[in-house]
Amino acid sequence: MNKSETEKKAEKKAEKKGKVVMAMCCPEGEDADEIKDKVLLKLQEGLEGRSNVVMTRLGDDDLRSIDALVEVEVFKSRSEAAAFFIKEGIQARGDLFKKVLPTVDKIRELKEQAKRSLGK
Repeated sequence: MNKSETEKKAEKKAEKKGKVVMAMCCPEGEDADEIKDKVLLKLQEGLEGRSNVVMTRLGDDDLRSIDALVEVEVFKSRSEAAAFFIKEGIQARGDLFKKVLPTVDKIRELKEQAKRSLGK
């Protein structure tokens, strides 16, 4: 099955943004295990450098969705799935972070100035 031009453009656009592209189709000549290996490799590339721990609470529906992906071995663990979706969410809202981060940097700078002026 050939990919449409629209699918090809969408994949290229997503790859430029560093997003993981998962196509749910079976190209001729590839079996399910080959496709699974390619998807897992792409996911692994997107999850490198995870050295921080974050505790979170999830609703039942969200946890059920994550557990389903772990069950079919798209992800190795809940932690890996959560890290992937957090990263994707941050990338998807990059515009928000571009607006907020300079303000946060300014706040941190002002806090440091206040501490220095108080002799701390």
